[in-house]
Amino acid sequence: MGGRGAPDATRMLVVAVVGVMVAAAAVLCPAPAAAGKLGKQAKALVAVKAALHDPGNALWDWDLKFGNDPCHWNMVTCHEGQIQELSMTNKNLSGTLSPAIGKIRSLRYLLLHQNAISGPIPDTIGRMKLLEVLDLSNNHFSGSIPSTLGNLANLQYLRLNNNSLSGPIPESLATDALMIFNLDVSFNNLSGHRPAFRTWNVFFEGNPFLSDIGSESIAAPVAPKDVKEEDLQFMSKSIFMLLVCIAIGCSLVAVVTGAVLFWKRRQRERVFAVADVSVHHDPEGCLGHLKQYSFQEMRMATNNFSQRNILGEGGYGIVYKGDLPDGTTVAVKRLKDHDSVVGDDQFHTEVEVISLAVHRNLLHLNGFCVANNERLLVYPYMPNGTVASKLKECVDGEPALDWAKRKRIALGASQGLLYLHEQCDPKIIHRDIKASNVLLDEYLEAVVADFGLAKLVDHWMSHVVTSVRGTIGRIPPEYYLSGHASEKTDVFCFGLLLIELVTGRSTLELHENEFDKGGIIELAKELLEQNKLSMFVDRKLGSNYDSAELEEMVQIALLCTMYRSCHRPRMSEIVKMLEGGDGVAEKWQAMKDIEEPNPDSSSEFVCIGINYDVDECNSIELQAVELSGPR
Repeated sequence: MGGRGAPDATRMLVVAVVGVMVAAAAVLCPAPAAAGKLGKQAKALVAVKAALHDPGNALWDWDLKFGNDPCHWNMVTCHEGQIQELSMTNKNLSGTLSPAIGKIRSLRYLLLHQNAISGPIPDTIGRMKLLEVLDLSNNHFSGSIPSTLGNLANLQYLRLNNNSLSGPIPESLATDALMIFNLDVSFNNLSGHRPAFRTWNVFFEGNPFLSDIGSESIAAPVAPKDVKEEDLQFMSKSIFMLLVCIAIGCSLVAVVTGAVLFWKRRQRERVFAVADVSVHHDPEGCLGHLKQYSFQEMRMATNNFSQRNILGEGGYGIVYKGDLPDGTTVAVKRLKDHDSVVGDDQFHTEVEVISLAVHRNLLHLNGFCVANNERLLVYPYMPNGTVASKLKECVDGEPALDWAKRKRIALGASQGLLYLHEQCDPKIIHRDIKASNVLLDEYLEAVVADFGLAKLVDHWMSHVVTSVRGTIGRIPPEYYLSGHASEKTDVFCFGLLLIELVTGRSTLELHENEFDKGGIIELAKELLEQNKLSMFVDRKLGSNYDSAELEEMVQIALLCTMYRSCHRPRMSEIVKMLEGGDGVAEKWQAMKDIEEPNPDSSSEFVCIGINYDVDECNSIELQAVELSGPR
């Protein structure tokens, strides 16, 4: 017995030492746990790929032979070792979406729109509790909308439009997913009633079997049982007085509104008279100089709005390529936000005013179509697509847009915006300037397009207060926080357009570990100060750019994206800077150290505007840079 005790003690000591070593390794080297989690997510992505058909081999590196870290795989974006985004837009994918997608619990953005994916929407998506944006639009998904999507407490944008979904809209989306800001289920085969959502940005059209009758969103208040009779009488009198006050207030508002509308109508009548544009229909189906098409003509031109004819999609409409009987190729935009058009008269008036903005750098409106609740706009077809798509292209190993072409695009877009802001009456605020909304004609001339969010503003108004709409990540701070939209809203977005032209990036979001002190604007500022802009410029350009011009363009971009709107230049000033570059460096030196506002300050947007050019003439006296009829 005593002889066996020593080996047992030795064995126990060895086991104890090994245990301590394992414990120490677990404390000092926690990475395998994280690697294990990413390994599971990598396997999930491999399963997702297996269920898809990928003729373009877009998912070529979704393979475990490339390792267990999917953060380095194509179209996968991570943050701090967690998968945050899958962006597989317009990749010609078909097949089905595997339920394994639900295993990626850290996902915040799932973007699969403009493919040909079919089959049901996996109910496992409801397990991704951090999901904020889910875009499955313009696919071939069928079956019902999973009720589990109501479990997504952080979901803000849900787009399921242009699929083949059927059945009812889950009530849970309205009652449980309370963060939803934008919901689009249009153009499916949904049936049943429409739940009452807490947001106005809900689009149901194109579902002929969907009932208009929805559940009530606000229940009527019921008096507690222990309330005294005299209290109820007092409450009744108070409510009566409140209703009287509201009625009087509404009457005053109606009078004032009527006076303002009358004045604006007179003003616009003068505009139409000057432009010699008739606002009446003629026997040949025209409205002024615009042609009015029938819905049947538009259906035939676009091959019944075939998905194969889709040129692009924005938040307010899908653009189709169309061929008219006379051989003319056009772009037909089918508007989705029908509820915002109050009657044909208002629609015609807005079309007329926008059509008055005739400039070589603005997309010209050829005609329109009004049929029942359909609203379509007909534009010339732009053969070179958008700036965003062209920035990705290479020809014989060289970028399709060299540095000189990018400079010309920047100048052309600024001239178009200058015309909208300072030479139109009423002036027009675009509100969604970006590379994907700037088209290129046959000569690669910039043509500002997509006026889906445009606002008409009288020249005496400094801004308008509207619901916040635009592209996520490109909304200026004053617009996002207060709803104040002005010309400086467009200036901010134009600054980001310049950054797109410089970097060639398809998204302005930074890559993991690229920069930890802010976003792309802060990165540009730091690289400018460190004289390292060569790290910022599009790699496709190589060294084929002018360093001085690059520095000036980045400086202009930073001036345009100043936090306070009054610190940003006007478009007339931007045009001058892009044309000659005189004084750009001095203007940036004067502005670069302006202190950022305290987010908690109540005077956040109160500041004194900066005069970039003391010799600047009154904007009303400016002449159009160049007007042209073709567009």
